Amino acid sequence: MALSTENKLMVAVGVLAVLGGAVWFQNKKQKEEAQTYTAEGRKAELPKLEISEDQTKAIDKIVLSKPPGDAGKGVDVTLTKKGETWEVTAPLTAAANQTNVTSLVGNLKTLKVTEEIDPSASAYDKFGVGDGKALHATFYKGADKVTELWFGDSGSRGQMTRIAGRDGVYSVKGYSSFLYDRELKDWRDRTVFKFEEDKVKAVEISNENGTFSFAMSGKAEGDAGAKDAKWSGKIKGAKDPAAKALDRFDEAKVKDAIRAYKGLNADNFAEGKTDADTGLDKPAATITFTLEDGAKKVLHIGKTAEGSSRWAKVEGSSETISVGSWAADWALAKAEKFQKPDPKKGDAGAEPAMPPGMGMPPGMGMPPGMGMPPGMGDDGHGH
Repeated sequence: MALSTENKLMVAVGVLAVLGGAVWFQNKKQKEEAQTYTAEGRKAELPKLEISEDQTKAIDKIVLSKPPGDAGKGVDVTLTKKGETWEVTAPLTAAANQTNVTSLVGNLKTLKVTEEIDPSASAYDKFGVGDGKALHATFYKGADKVTELWFGDSGSRGQMTRIAGRDGVYSVKGYSSFLYDRELKDWRDRTVFKFEEDKVKAVEISNENGTFSFAMSGKAEGDAGAKDAKWSGKIKGAKDPAAKALDRFDEAKVKDAIRAYKGLNADNFAEGKTDADTGLDKPAATITFTLEDGAKKVLHIGKTAEGSSRWAKVEGSSETISVGSWAADWALAKAEKFQKPDPKKGDAGAEPAMPPGMGMPPGMGMPPGMGMPPGMGDDGHGH
């Protein structure tokens, strides 16, 4: 039976619809494939950092240029490896903090380019990687550059980075500003004293309150566990003809003073200050630790520096540093700081206690991971 004109039109429309759908599907598939090829191409074109362990071991110089901050002054630091030890060689010469430098070098192995943000060099300032805006880090092996990077803004897409030899801005994973963006003082070795507390056999303190002499007795050399070993304390006032035993002497306080100094670190370093400026021309106090082998560790304390810290200088060194108040206060102490409470005054002679109600609520111990920040333990900074 012949189809009517109306039926023929319906069949034709159906065929066209099928053909149109097939064409649309084919075009969609081709576009998706093209997008895939483009994405794969972009990924393949990303610069490779991939710095190896051997390359990091070969690095012997690092130059870091920090852009001006709110104070309008940038910092350029050069770190140079001499033998197996790193030193700060610019803008001054000093021993470097070995841990901080090796952590920086080790971080290079973790850096990975993940995305091209903008292929144009004109976008540098927009993303903070332009000259004078970025933190510029160059790593050398001899005269050759291992890598040169500029680090700018950071966000959810990663760390905005410029890579030497490539135009454009790239996103990098693995970067930590904590490792790169340090103050000059944090690239320096801030160790002031390093000794074992059980090796101390005498402590002497001189300040405006007199001269305090503490001595360990009943302990053979190297015998840290001697049961009859104990500290004695004497004081000689400025006008006293001779030293006398310190009343209500508390040897636990001498041990606390030793702990404050056994791993003492500098808070900061003086720049452009004279001894008269820091009060070290006429020290307010001097504390001396005598070790079992006869070695002496001597620190002079001067005027107040930043906050509650004090200017100080190790005897025999020309470097002026500042130290935290917890350490400095032992050198500036009055007699009562080394005494047990006076029974006639109740607890008036004791160290100040935490006010009632200010302690940790029952069951509210320190949460996991919330311990003392690094550098705030028995190193002369903590309280």
